[in-house]
Formats: sequence, C-alpha cells, structure tokens
Amino acid sequence: MIVRALLVCLLGLGVSRAQAQPPWPTEFPPRPLPARDVKFPVYEIRTLPNGLQVVAVLHHEQPVVSMRMIVRAGSSLDPKGKLGLAYLAASLLDQGTTTKSAREVNDAIDFIGGELGAGAGADLTYINAVVMKDSFETGLQMLSDMARHPAFAQEEIERQRQQMLSGLQVSLEDPSFVADAVFNRLVYGFHPYGMPETGTPESLATITRDDLNAYHRRNFVANNAILAVVGDVTADEAFEGVKRVFGDWERRDLPAPAVSAPPNPTRRVIIVNKPDAVQTEVRVGQIGVRRNLSDYMPLNLAIRILGGEGANRLHQILRTERGLTYGAQADMHTLKDSGDFVAETSTRSDATAEVLRLIVEQVQRLQRQRVNERELSDAKAYMTGSFPLTIETPDAIATQVLNVLFYGLPVEELQSFRDRVNAVNPIDIERVARYYLMPDRLSIVLVGNAAAFTSQLKGTEFGNFDLIEMDNLDLTTTDFKRARPRVGDLGPGGTGRPGWAGGATRGLAAQDSRVLVAQHSRVLVAQESSPAVTMVAPRLAYQATAAAAATPDVSGARGLIEKVIAAKGGVDVLRGIKTIVAVTRSDMPGPSGTVNAEVTTYLQYPNRVRVETKLPGATIVQAYDGTRGWVQDGATTHDVPQQAIRELETGFKRDTVVLLLAAHDASMRSRLLPDSKDDSGKVYHALYLSARTLEPIMLYIDPETNLIARQTYVAGGPGQPLIEELFADYRIVDGVQIAFTARVRSGGQPVLERRVNDIKINSPLDTKLFTRPAS
Repeated sequence: MIVRALLVCLLGLGVSRAQAQPPWPTEFPPRPLPARDVKFPVYEIRTLPNGLQVVAVLHHEQPVVSMRMIVRAGSSLDPKGKLGLAYLAASLLDQGTTTKSAREVNDAIDFIGGELGAGAGADLTYINAVVMKDSFETGLQMLSDMARHPAFAQEEIERQRQQMLSGLQVSLEDPSFVADAVFNRLVYGFHPYGMPETGTPESLATITRDDLNAYHRRNFVANNAILAVVGDVTADEAFEGVKRVFGDWERRDLPAPAVSAPPNPTRRVIIVNKPDAVQTEVRVGQIGVRRNLSDYMPLNLAIRILGGEGANRLHQILRTERGLTYGAQADMHTLKDSGDFVAETSTRSDATAEVLRLIVEQVQRLQRQRVNERELSDAKAYMTGSFPLTIETPDAIATQVLNVLFYGLPVEELQSFRDRVNAVNPIDIERVARYYLMPDRLSIVLVGNAAAFTSQLKGTEFGNFDLIEMDNLDLTTTDFKRARPRVGDLGPGGTGRPGWAGGATRGLAAQDSRVLVAQHSRVLVAQESSPAVTMVAPRLAYQATAAAAATPDVSGARGLIEKVIAAKGGVDVLRGIKTIVAVTRSDMPGPSGTVNAEVTTYLQYPNRVRVETKLPGATIVQAYDGTRGWVQDGATTHDVPQQAIRELETGFKRDTVVLLLAAHDASMRSRLLPDSKDDSGKVYHALYLSARTLEPIMLYIDPETNLIARQTYVAGGPGQPLIEELFADYRIVDGVQIAFTARVRSGGQPVLERRVNDIKINSPLDTKLFTRPAS
C-alpha cells in the first residue's frame, strides 16, 4: 500500500480622499430572505461488472426520466496535430449510428417526445437523453447506440467540419472571444487546457474518419464512463434497465495519458492589436487549482467577492464608482488537473491602463485586507439561495451528480452544500487569498486598439509587454506569432489566422496505522525545519511552483529574514548544525480514535533521515540515505518508489534551517506581504518565499520575538490540501530556538499534535542508521 512519510525536522522550528462635494446617499440592498430547506432526492450508486458506474436518483415529481452519461475523454486528449478531434467526435454522436441514419435518429426521438444531445469539454464528453417514463427502455437503447456505435458517416463529418469552421470564422471577429483564447493559452501554456478545443482550420482539415474511429475505440469503454439515471423510476427499474442495455459493453485497460504540467505562474502582458476597436477587452488572472481541492469552497467564495454574484468588488469599483465599464466579473474555472482564476471586463481605450491597475489592486486587496462579514454573507446567500435552482429538474440533478462523481467527490457534498458554504469565515478567505493568489505574477491580455493605450502603460508595472497584430496571432507558437505568412495559409474566408482557439466549454462544472505514521513523520521534520517529505505521495500533473520573480527583492523582506535568523540562533549557528536527534510524543486522529506514538527522528544534513515510530503493538522504521528510501514494518522491508524520492528531496528544501539560509544567500526569492491577524487578533508579519524548484511557502513571524509562529505550503502543488504548521513553546537548545510543541492541519483538518521530550544537536550518528537492511 502507499505510505505517506512526510518527515518533519525540528528547527522551526484608508487614506480618505478629499471630496469636492458631499457623496451621493447610498443604501444597501435588502437582506436576503431566510433560506428554505432543500432536500436532495434519494439516490443509489452501483458499479456493473464491466466497470460502468451507475447512479440512480429517484425524483417522482414529473413522469420524466433523464439519462446523462459522461465519458472521461475530452479535448485534453486530442493527439498532436489533431486539435478539435474530441469536439468533432462529440458533435457526431447524435448524427447517426451504425443502425440508424441521422434523420432516423431524429425521427425516433421525436416520435417518443424526447430529446438527445452530445458535446465535449476539456476533460470529458457527455451524451444525454430525456424521455417520458413509458419510453425509459427505448431511451436507454438510443443512448447506448450513440455511445457505442456512432456511424461517423463521411457526409456528416464534412457537414459538422464546415459548421465548426464557420463558427471559428465568426468567433475570430469577436475581441472577447480572442481575449479568452489568448488568456487560456497564456496561462496554461502548451498544456492541453491551453490549446484550442475546437481546433484550428489546419487541424480540422487533417481529421479523418479513421482518426474519429480510433479515438472512439480508445476511449469509449464501460470502465471509462459514468451514467446517471434520474427521474420517475425506482432504483431496481433503473439498475435492471441499465444492466440489460449496457451489461455487455466492453471493458478495457486505459493507459494514463502523459501530460506536461502547465507553466509556472509569472507576470506576462500580451497586447493583441485590433486597430478598429473602440474598446479594450481586459483579462487578468493566473493558473489556479483543480476541482477536488479541499480549499475549493473558501477559494470559490474569495473569487466571488472579487467579482462574482452576491458581492463583486470589481463591478462596484469599475462600474458604480468610476463609470469605466458596463460590467466586470471574476471567475474560477476548475478542471480535473488544474484550473484558473480570471477577472474580465471591457472598457474604452483611453481608460485601459486605469482599469488594469484597479483590477490588480483589488486582487491585492483580498490579501492585505480581511473581507467584511456583510459582503461574505451576501456572497454566501447568493450561493445557497441559487443552489435549489440547480436541482429542480431531473436533467439538472443528473448534471450535479455526475459533476461530483467525475471529480471524485462524495455525492453527500450535494446534501451538505449549504452547511459547507456557511462554514466559511473571513479568516478562511484571507488564508486562501494569501496562499493561492499571486498579484505579482498575473497573466494579462489586452485586445483593442493598441495605439490608444500602450503609451499609458509605459513607466508602469505593465510597461513590459508583447505586442501582436491580430492578423499575425497564432496560439500554437511559443511567441504567439506566425512564423511567416504563406500563400494559401489562410483560415476560412481568407482571414489568414490559423492558430485560433475554439469554444470555451470547460467540462462539468481508509487510513490505517501506516498512514498515520506517515502523517506524523511529515510533521516531525516539518515542524520547524519542515521538509514535509512525501516519501510515497503521487505527484500531480499540475505543479504550481512559483517561478522566481523577475522583480528584485521587495524592500523589507531581507531585513525581516535577518531578524528571524538572528532570533533562531544566528547564521553561523544555523550553518553549524550537522545532525539532530529528537524524541517526541505525537497524537494523531484516526478512524478509530486518537493514535498515540513515540517517535525518534535522526536527521543528518543535508539529506539523510531516519524515523522510528512506536505504536501500540508495532514499530515502523522509515529512512532515506540521500539516494534511496526504505520502510521496515516488522520483518518486512521494501523500497520507496522513485517518485516518492523526488518528493523527499523537495521536502528537505522546506527544512526551516535550509529555507532561512537559502533566503539569506539569495538563492530563494522573498517578499513581504501585508501583516496577518490570527483568530485572537494578534498581528504577524507575513513572509513569502519561492524558488523555481519549490512551491511557495508562507512564514508568519511573531513581531515580538521574530520567531516563526506558523508556516503554510502545499506539497505537490495547489491541487493538494494546504498544510499549516503552528509552533509554540520555543526553548533554547545549544544556542538554537526550538519549538517544543506543534499542531499540524491539512486542508483545515487537524492531523497531528506533537511535543518534544528530548532533543540533541550535533550528536555523532552511525551511518548504519540510514543503511537499508538486507531483508
């Protein structure tokens, strides 16, 4: 089984403006009405022997049944040179099967008064059918025929291809569409999420019937699909019907796709020049998180406060107060492997620079100023008040259920939605805004008449930009520019724009003692020196390691680092630490209650560690010798996989001593963030550290002692839960300040509390401690 061994080292250780006249009187909108009770319908989930996952939701208000299937294959699986393949394939699923022509399919569904549909997003393809209850079996048969036996008739292929090309031609004239496409490409780079979902004229022209059949054969299998049956049926009727129709669907092994990670977030400004534009389309954002992030709810609310329904600071500032736009908004898109945040608006050309500055200021404001209860409660009220509308009809319920199942979330989340929204407080918003948002590394796209606003940008923080002519824009190249116009190298209608993006469909919106040992061991060496070493944790495709900023160190960060090092013991003392031996008592919550353990940790700098954990009735040893790791449980010894070794090596870089010395030596970037308050109102200095090979780390410094009171980071990228380590009871040991108590939370949930019983610094260690036993 997978063992998470995360080793923890022990050294961490309004200015008001004068008004020419009295302000206009303002009133708040009326408070929302009390939320009415919402009950999610009864449901049941089963998996057929062939791997097809089926959920039945009983909804008897209307004699209607909705059947919605998703297949885990979307545009992110388009082969190189075949962009638009998944989108084209999805558009053909309801356009004829091997037994019925497109016209016969339409006549058949019309005859029973039903509906059919299909489409694709970045991560999935969906197929749906809605029929009356007495046509349930017929609807299932039609759904199965579409999913399993599409005809991909040549005449239908050509018809759909021409429709997609015509759609591209129209979209290319829309500055809003162009801004969205360039933003996606800028944020995601050459990751599939950044590439045109509906392809380019060139790629669409190369797709053949053989390509479509191969794509379908590779991905449309039973164990790669989820089917929701929602409506006026019993659970037995639903499952028996699905088993009869889909029980013989083939099951096949699915190789994991090799996908490169999106680029690290970094400041880049792209201006697309459209000389005839009278407005500028503005997009400001960054790489984000995937949907199953534990911090999803507070982060979602933070973005809603920035520019969503129920709050929307951007609209208030840009529209209501300044009159610079007709509207502004911010959205958080979350997908299977990653996501993005984007603030967007359009404004007159001569106001472009001011609007851009105000948007960035509002992103920064989320970090430096805690949101007030009023605007948070308004955002919550909108979310909880609108949720019942998303489960009113069988088809809407099916969409919600498939959404949570696709992202690996428990269906119970739909029932607890209101409670989870209302549990978020202003401290949660401040925490996630400080960690996940990076105002100094925002990707910026401006589409408009460049001559009317580029002079405004010069001399500002946005003065370094790439200017691209609209007719020379190509999303498939590194610099967004076509290499050289060629005769005949034209898009539909002679636009000469080959590398364009298509539609913006983004898809649907058992611990045991070994795992507990792993949780503890991560905390033990991460407590103060924090290597948060994941010995066997799987790495996400998405890494949000923040690249070293192009700007110099922010004033004040260097001085604070020197104060922290001095309080810790001084740079010479820290450089002199070679070994640590610590004995601790740890309490870890488990499925059967709290687990108590005595743990002895041997740490030899720069990269050797051994953790001996004594549990009731068992002793587990975990070690890393600088090259390979191993685990011994009783008489059994086994190696740690290479992937976990890379995690381990990354974890050592989080060691507090290593971090402080790296910041002192300027091999890590550092910047000050606005001071932060804890739950009791105590103020702490906030220090942000980053490097190209390490995810961002936040240190919260007690201004009275200059010691680290809290440390936060994400091991494995922002798609993983936020780790928080809280340190207390500092004592001097051999000239070094050691925190003798620590509490650790993962995704806001407590995972470990530990207290140091004994600790020695620079005791000689036998190298055999780190040597793997023969068996």
